[in-house]
Amino acid sequence: MIHRFISYLADFSVLIPVVFALLLLKTTKVSHLDKTSKIVLGFVLLTLLRNGLTSILAQIGVFNIYIYNWYNLISFVLVAVLYYLTFQNRYFKGLALLLLFVSILIACLDLPSLLDVKTVSFNNFSYHASGGFTILLILIYYFELLKYLTVPKLGSSPLFWFSSGALFYYSGTIFSYIFINYTFNNLASRDQYWVVDALLSVVLNIFLTFSVWYMKPRPS
Repeated sequence: MIHRFISYLADFSVLIPVVFALLLLKTTKVSHLDKTSKIVLGFVLLTLLRNGLTSILAQIGVFNIYIYNWYNLISFVLVAVLYYLTFQNRYFKGLALLLLFVSILIACLDLPSLLDVKTVSFNNFSYHASGGFTILLILIYYFELLKYLTVPKLGSSPLFWFSSGALFYYSGTIFSYIFINYTFNNLASRDQYWVVDALLSVVLNIFLTFSVWYMKPRPS
C-alpha cells in the first residue's frame, strides 16, 4: 500500500512544476525565454507525458516499461543538448555531444527494451550510462560556474536549480541502475528500489519547480 502511495506521489508531483510553467507562459512568451529554459520546460513536459502514459497503461493492464526506456534515452538527449549550449569551453561542448551519441549507441545495445512494447525489463545499459554521463556534465557545469563566475546570483538561476535537482536524483539512483539486473529487473526486489527512485523523483520535481519559477523575468 505504501509503495503504491509513494508511486502515485512521484507521478503527480510533476504537476507542481507544470502548474508553475503554465503560470509562467501566461505572462511570458516562449519566444522570450532563452534556449536553456526552453529545454528545461521540455524536460518537465516530457516527464509529465511519461508519468501520464505509464499511469494510464498501468491502470488498464498494458505493458509500459518500454516507455520508461524511451524516456531515459530522450531525456538524456535533452540534458546533453542543454549543457552543450551552456558550456563555454569548446572541449566540454564536444564532450557533451560525444556523450549524447554514445548514450544512443549504448541504449541500442538492448534494442528489445526499446522496440518490444511487451518488454518487462528496463534497458540493461542506458540507465547507469546516462545517469553517470549526466552527473559528469553537471560537475563540469559547476566547474565552469566557479571558473567564469558568469552567474551573479546562483539562487535565481533556473539552470542551477535544474542541475542541483538532477545531481541529487542521479547520484541517488546511480548504484541501483548499475546493478539493474538485481534491482529494477529483479521482480522480487523491484518495489523497494522503485520507492527510492520515486522519492528522489519527488525531490527532483521540487527543484524543477524552483527552476521554472526563476525563469520569470525579474525587474532590473
